[in-house]
Amino acid sequence: MKYFHVIVAVLLSLLYLTGSIPPTERYNLWFTIFVIPFAMVANTVLLIIMALRRKRVALFYLLPMVVGLPYMISTVGFKSYFQRSNPSATTFTLLNYNVSNFNIKDKFDPRHPDAGTELYDMVLNPETDIQCYQEFINYPWSEAGNVIQRLTALKRNFYFSMEPETKHMDYSRLGTLIVSKFPIIASGDVLSGPAGFNRVSFVDVVIKSDTVRIVNVHLHSMGLSRFDPRVRSQLREMGRATRTILSKLKEGVFERSKEAEELSRFVEASPYPVVCAGDFNDMPYAYTYRYLRKYMKNAFEESGRGFGFTYNGGTLRVLRIDNQFYTGPVRSVELKTRYDLPYTDHFPVQGKYELLRND
Repeated sequence: MKYFHVIVAVLLSLLYLTGSIPPTERYNLWFTIFVIPFAMVANTVLLIIMALRRKRVALFYLLPMVVGLPYMISTVGFKSYFQRSNPSATTFTLLNYNVSNFNIKDKFDPRHPDAGTELYDMVLNPETDIQCYQEFINYPWSEAGNVIQRLTALKRNFYFSMEPETKHMDYSRLGTLIVSKFPIIASGDVLSGPAGFNRVSFVDVVIKSDTVRIVNVHLHSMGLSRFDPRVRSQLREMGRATRTILSKLKEGVFERSKEAEELSRFVEASPYPVVCAGDFNDMPYAYTYRYLRKYMKNAFEESGRGFGFTYNGGTLRVLRIDNQFYTGPVRSVELKTRYDLPYTDHFPVQGKYELLRND
């Protein structure tokens, strides 16, 4: 029986380590991101049971607990309870939100019949200092939906990163949008997917005497929203839909790993402190998240509370795939998921930051 516990402890440790293995097209452990949360629960339960029974084998389960500690920290936010803010520091607030092409559906929250209008008003009259929107779509032919024209009329500071030109350009423009109450002195694109749908853009904003680089992130999509197991008509196609989802998950893990490496190089080359916010389409157990965490701090880990789930779609409701990462001398002092804004298949994430002076 002793050897059984040793083998289980070793397997758990090896499983945790897979999150740091770069995926390739041929060697891709994409499924471990869904197995690791269950492994952490099993690890904790086994450790507690063996400890209560005063079994020495409990010591074996301490090893995987130590190896998996970074995952624990990434799963549950608790540091904010011990955090102190600096009242004299310069602060700014930032919100990131995947607005899903403004494709408002009753399934998200039927209590908000005017969700589309409310979302437009949110973009035009923001509560936070900076906003990063993904899957933002602009309709030039619509008085209400031509948000870019409305932002221009209001003399807002913004940068709209759009998909490449197509024959439908007169109909709509899709991309990422950054809106800032602070002056924008530079802007541009970091990368874009083959269709231009997933992309990363940036702006440099001046906050008093400091400059901060804001990066709006929308990495390769997971493709989960196409299948809703709650819809009975889709149950008949569950097998085919499941195979499609699994294939897209595997492809997405590889594509996002490449995007994360390119993003990290851009962050390292920045002359200013950086805040990367948006839809990363990966959980905290994935290579993408672990890789970016080497170069930046994660705001949820530093100042979030609870689990902070951000996905509001039909497939899985226990995912935190929207994040904010940052580099010093910026410091995260608050991060929360805005469950009061359930308009799309994502919940917005709102953070508050302090600018720490080096002098």
